[in-house]
Amino acid sequence: MQEEDLEAVILTRDEALLTTCRSRFADSRVGLTLARDQNGLRNALREKNIDAVILDAAHAPGVLDLDVEEAVSKLSSLLAPRVLMVLAEQEVLPEQVVKLLKLGAHDVVAKPVKPRILAEQLKALVRVFARKPRQGKKTLSSAANTLVMDYTARRCYIKEESVGLLSAKKEIKLTKIEFQVLYFLLQKKGAVVTYEDFRRHLWPTASSHREIIHTLHQLVTNIRKKLAYCPVRIENLRAEGFRLA
Repeated sequence: MQEEDLEAVILTRDEALLTTCRSRFADSRVGLTLARDQNGLRNALREKNIDAVILDAAHAPGVLDLDVEEAVSKLSSLLAPRVLMVLAEQEVLPEQVVKLLKLGAHDVVAKPVKPRILAEQLKALVRVFARKPRQGKKTLSSAANTLVMDYTARRCYIKEESVGLLSAKKEIKLTKIEFQVLYFLLQKKGAVVTYEDFRRHLWPTASSHREIIHTLHQLVTNIRKKLAYCPVRIENLRAEGFRLA
């Protein structure tokens, strides 16, 4: 994917709005996923590398069981550093716009929207707010480069036996969520990553702590099997989390 590509999820039950936006977003290389409820949002965040969330203010109560102000306040902390855009009704008052921005929305756009302009606005917001902290951290490696992960290309390599002056490397095939778990561990440089750290980073809307722990242990088991010939090991600290050693 080119650098400007991004993925967004829209929280709405307005199928016409989705249809209007989807094709024009594609022209701007912005993927758009529909979430009709909290489970839909949770699944989108789990399965895709979401950069931005669009909240249709009129549908906040139906989708999230919250009014728009409560929804913005909650989502702004859960979704960071992702961009949060609110689609407001045409007659929205300036005072309401200011309040939503103060609660954590990155932008408030009145309907009816112009999809192509909306897509470009999202890209600009993501460049400023979401992607800036990630620059310079796309490729990570462990000590002695025994494990190398390229975030942009979604590739993982382990160093094999050296032959003469050459060092061979083997690509390890990871699922998207396995890659995210291992990359997060590698970012921490051997520090403990707690279950709560994983929840905030990968499953911000998840409500079941027990389910997250169970999922993590399954993922780590799979990753360990795939890294069987790599000197890097994933240690489990009981009741705390994991770390790379």
